[in-house]
Amino acid sequence: MNKIKKHIGFVLLGSAMMVVPACTDTWNEHYDVTEGGMADQPSLLQNIQSDGSLANFYRVLNSIEMADALDAAQQLTVWAPRNLTDAQADSIIAVYNADKAAGLKKEDNKAITQFYQNHVALYARPISSLTDDTVAMLNKKYMHLIGTSDKAGTLSGNAFDDAVISNNGILYKTKGIQPFFPNVREYIEKREGMDSIVQMIKKFDEYELDEKSSVAGGVEDGKTVYLDSVTVLSNNLLSSLGYIQREDSVYTLLAPTDEVWAKLYEKYRQYYVYDPSVNNADSLAEYNTRWSIMRGRFFNTSANNKYNRNPQDSLVNTYYYERQSHNPRSNVYYKPYETILNGLQKVTCSNGEVYIDDKGVIDPRTTFFGRTDLRADLASYYEVPKNSANEETMNVNRWTYYKKMYYTDSTEVVTKAIDYITVSAKGSGDQSKITYTLPSILSGAYYNIYVVTMGQTLPTWFQIGHTEKNARGNFPSEQYWENPHPITAESEVDNVNEILSLSKSNTCFVSKVDELDTLLVQKAVQFPNSSVGLDDGVAKLVVRSMGPSSRTKLDVIYTRTLSLCEFILVPFETKEEAEAAADDMDAFNDELLEANKEN
Repeated sequence: MNKIKKHIGFVLLGSAMMVVPACTDTWNEHYDVTEGGMADQPSLLQNIQSDGSLANFYRVLNSIEMADALDAAQQLTVWAPRNLTDAQADSIIAVYNADKAAGLKKEDNKAITQFYQNHVALYARPISSLTDDTVAMLNKKYMHLIGTSDKAGTLSGNAFDDAVISNNGILYKTKGIQPFFPNVREYIEKREGMDSIVQMIKKFDEYELDEKSSVAGGVEDGKTVYLDSVTVLSNNLLSSLGYIQREDSVYTLLAPTDEVWAKLYEKYRQYYVYDPSVNNADSLAEYNTRWSIMRGRFFNTSANNKYNRNPQDSLVNTYYYERQSHNPRSNVYYKPYETILNGLQKVTCSNGEVYIDDKGVIDPRTTFFGRTDLRADLASYYEVPKNSANEETMNVNRWTYYKKMYYTDSTEVVTKAIDYITVSAKGSGDQSKITYTLPSILSGAYYNIYVVTMGQTLPTWFQIGHTEKNARGNFPSEQYWENPHPITAESEVDNVNEILSLSKSNTCFVSKVDELDTLLVQKAVQFPNSSVGLDDGVAKLVVRSMGPSSRTKLDVIYTRTLSLCEFILVPFETKEEAEAAADDMDAFNDELLEANKEN
């Protein structure tokens, strides 16, 4: 695109130079609109009708309802293909009829955009042996125009001759159909073996009101009434992923073949099992499965530039955002030409590139199957117990802690602001308790669950439980998990003997004093139903402090106040993978340091 812009700048200069006396008197007379020149000539349509070599071209124009456009006053230049075959003409007409039957407006019909507009440009464009120009066709595709005389030349390599002057423009006759240079979306729609991704995109095509182009006529019942409403074709899916249909954008798409799509669909479908009571459960599962295949495949060149990323080192997809503190590898692909792009066929399009993914190269851990971080201070996710008067029984306060984060080699990276909350019972001596609804749960995945606590002057002695929504839509009483690393006499916790002397010590967790602490809560946990796309959750975590119902000497050793930073859920495809990763806390803590560094 940069090359095109530079070339356009040169062309504008060149076009200005063409009006100086280098043009011959004969040339000026030939195109004179007052003295027997263009004004006295037939129209473009009339010149096409009278030429037998353009009979099928004329038949197409009539059939796709564009003939009148070439008989109007608008000045145009037409490159009409000579000797268009019956089969070629019939094929173009068939495309027009199919798109019309599908409800597409004329300006969006592929017979118009990819054939008619691909052969027509605005304004009368005379040429000479000096012409070396870039022409924007009606479909906004750029063509390279070279003149070899005042009647002949090439348009992006397609030879033409016999300039016919008309009263509303110039008609050139080409050797054949002008090759169509598709954009990214147009290419995948034309390529065989990509029906799956194309059909997914088409489901979201719809016409929306263009308020700026419409003429408002007043307000009735609080709504604007339009005297002349203009609608434009939009696509909400592409609005989220990338405008691969626009000529003024530069995108790269890793387009999966139908075979890859089918394999990924079968693999991902298990993660979107919904309770039968969920409205449109099957449709929701279908959409989210297909969405999971689509995500991560769209790349915007300007975004990579915005984040100062060299594409040789890393590419970021369109779902990347700059401060991904929860997962620095999400939506990022390192050494792409050695990894995800390696060995894939590349196709250059008018607004970017398509890589044909026949291998399934997108790692789901970089998209929908990545780590979920639930900040403990987000009130939309937590609830506290209430008494019979519907009054909250807990004090919840938010704090910020500033901590220097380090690489594993102890090199200082950045001072990180860490938000956390403290939860304490309003009643003296009571246990503290808070419940969190887990967002975007995947069914069938094996989750390792961690809690990050903020140390206080005394260690916290607490339990973590879980509850899942049952068939009646209720959450039964929570069940408290056993600690995967139970407290023993050898555990490095304060006053360990006091803990061991009490019941339920196997479900006890103890946080460290005065520092961040990451604790494995449970490994390889599966949830039966997904909550992705639902307003309500299907699983909850419950955190409560431990201890007797009344204050004892233990309150001098431990605090009943909970101090929580976040919960971390890491999904795995197999139980074995989850269990192996869960036991490697050193590697996990290194990941946390990496995740919390400044991007």
